Amino acid sequence: MIHFPTSAALHLSLHVLAFSCFAAGAVAQEAAPPGSDLGAFAAKRFPQPVRVGDLIDRPVLAPLESRPLLGYVRNVVRLANNQLAIVIKYGGFWGLGGRDIAVPVEGMVLLGQELEVLDFTPQNLSTFPTFTASGVSMLGPDDVIHMGLAHPSH
Repeated sequence: MIHFPTSAALHLSLHVLAFSCFAAGAVAQEAAPPGSDLGAFAAKRFPQPVRVGDLIDRPVLAPLESRPLLGYVRNVVRLANNQLAIVIKYGGFWGLGGRDIAVPVEGMVLLGQELEVLDFTPQNLSTFPTFTASGVSMLGPDDVIHMGLAHPSH
């Protein structure tokens, strides 16, 4: 199980694991093709267990070389359709403004101390509805979910 903050040795081992997986011809860094099943595609990203509490307040990046910050993790929820989603504070300027949106876990990956959205562009994310807690269940900090691994997009 991955616990944050990671030690340097664990951080290095994650990079070695990710590199060896990618060297084997994996598709972990690729975005899912439009219209594809996100869950099936996410299974190819070597999902690893991670505590929900270790994700809170982590930065969420766009998969570009410039690594633009999209927002910060606010919570992890189970939606009414039983899908897991990460609620991020999206938009705003220097932490002011913005709104909460729920991004499917399958469309995101772990990237060291950060998360990266692979399957949605910032333009897609801007069309996501504002998240409301009605009809969802919040996961607790000790709950464990599985997220894929990635290497930097640059």
